[in-house]
Amino acid sequence: MKRLYLGLGAAFGVYAIIMIVYLLQGDLFPIPHALVGTSADPHTFMTVEEINKAESLSRIRSLAYFLSSPLQIGLILLLLGVAVTIRSFAEKLFRASFLQMVVFVLLFILLMDVLFLPVDYFLFKVDQAYGVSTETLAIFWGDHGKDFLLNAVGTIVMVWIFRLVLKWSPNRWWFWFWLLSVPLILFVTFIQPVVLDPLYNDFKPLQDQELKAQILQLAAQSHIPAKQVYEVNMSERTNTINAYVNGIGGNARIVLWDTTLKKLQPDEILTVMAHEMGHYVEKHIYLGIAYGIALSFVGLWLAFHAYRFFLKRWGSRWGIRGENDLAALPVLLLLITLMSFVSAPAQNAFSRVIEHRADVYAMKMTGDGSAAIRAFQQIAKENLSPVTQPKLVQWFRGSHPAIMDRILYFEQFER
Repeated sequence: MKRLYLGLGAAFGVYAIIMIVYLLQGDLFPIPHALVGTSADPHTFMTVEEINKAESLSRIRSLAYFLSSPLQIGLILLLLGVAVTIRSFAEKLFRASFLQMVVFVLLFILLMDVLFLPVDYFLFKVDQAYGVSTETLAIFWGDHGKDFLLNAVGTIVMVWIFRLVLKWSPNRWWFWFWLLSVPLILFVTFIQPVVLDPLYNDFKPLQDQELKAQILQLAAQSHIPAKQVYEVNMSERTNTINAYVNGIGGNARIVLWDTTLKKLQPDEILTVMAHEMGHYVEKHIYLGIAYGIALSFVGLWLAFHAYRFFLKRWGSRWGIRGENDLAALPVLLLLITLMSFVSAPAQNAFSRVIEHRADVYAMKMTGDGSAAIRAFQQIAKENLSPVTQPKLVQWFRGSHPAIMDRILYFEQFER
């Protein structure tokens, strides 16, 4: 076991050095020579200081991403012995298996949360230092507490279902668990705008009546039965700009950050809102859910075989008693974390496709490529976002097309 840990530590060390050299050295954000001086060139709408800060912040965030996921996988491996101890403690504390499961899940989640707290706090301080975050320490801890509680409740429900299905159908649990997860995903997506999001922020109807009328007119032209547009008080957390649409059915909401209202002009806001309406009209939320469900089908099938193989081969070394042992749950978490990291390029590729489709829809509705260009120039400036990203970063972290590509599309539309 010691040899395994040493080998994994050495492999992670080599990987970390490669990523550090790749992400912190050299020019990762060049634009084609033909675009120098055009509207896609950040030097035409950002200061040199803003460009340098945007690139530096992107390097730090990317490095944190590429190091934290493998680190989490390694950490779970290291904690398998601890998981056995927690399971034994839970069994001594309660005789009922459900209560044992609740204690185990809460303690293991708390342990992982504490161990990764330094990473979260580091990124919180980085965003403050770069001026993109206005979040206070009280908000940081408040959000962290809410995240922990929601994660704990969701995990307890999913683990309870998983153990019931595993006991009922040991050889087909992956399929039945996948089937039962579909309505749960739909339920969470349905309640998110009206139950979960308000736990973090205050939502209210858009106060600017003239802008509201223009947005609702766009919605009417798109045959969207919207009677309300919401603004959210994100300025207490960030200086960045954003808008989004989430939820399904009658609970779907189109939301503007108050920072967007302050920092974009009305015609720029309309192009952003037309983009969000494109997601609604073309049912991108449903497509995203369907794509996620399809990926989870493949993922759970792979996890079933990998879970069984891992426990048969190495489970007894840590004192894990079998597939239904509480101490085996971190193995499943390890596999899900690994597959989530590996599948990120596929998920982001799908996301970039629907984001571009929403841009196309926005131009169809507003016909104002110039306003869209100005909007994304301001987004790059306020969000400290490089207009382009290295391929590896775009594959693993790029849920949207690069800002340069979006500006080029809007320019092409204008022509």
